[in-house]
Amino acid sequence: MATTSRTRKTAAKAATEDTPATPTAEETAPAAEETAPPAEKASTAPAAPDAAPLEPPVVHEAPEPPAHTPYVTPTEVIPDEDNLSDVILDDATGKPPADVDAVFVPLTPLGSTLQCTVRLVERTFLGPHRNPVTRLLQPKGAVVSEGIAARIREQLAAQATRTTTDGE
Repeated sequence: MATTSRTRKTAAKAATEDTPATPTAEETAPAAEETAPPAEKASTAPAAPDAAPLEPPVVHEAPEPPAHTPYVTPTEVIPDEDNLSDVILDDATGKPPADVDAVFVPLTPLGSTLQCTVRLVERTFLGPHRNPVTRLLQPKGAVVSEGIAARIREQLAAQATRTTTDGE
């Protein structure tokens, strides 16, 4: 049985080699399209609309940002009583603020939040080896509650009394 299938394959192979290659209808179709005049090619492309749209596309403007609200939430970033440093400095001068009462001013005339007028840093010692570190206590313009402002004012007042008694 195996011999008959081989002879058929060999016979079919020989027959295809003997006959000249003739193009089929599918092979001749692209050639006919290429030789066609340009007018016939344009008719197969989609046609442009006869008239333009009646209205231009609508472009919406960006909405206005919300109005600035005078209400702000306090910045409650301050170490607790145990970790608040003994040395609080004005970052611009490198010295303690001269006027303790001018460090915090009311944000609004009748509000309970206060705004820091200077950048306050504290010099402290961190870690097991008590490495000296200067860290930000309150940035300039920070909004704090009355309680936080009172704690910082107390520290500044105690610091001012220590420096005056040490200097005498």
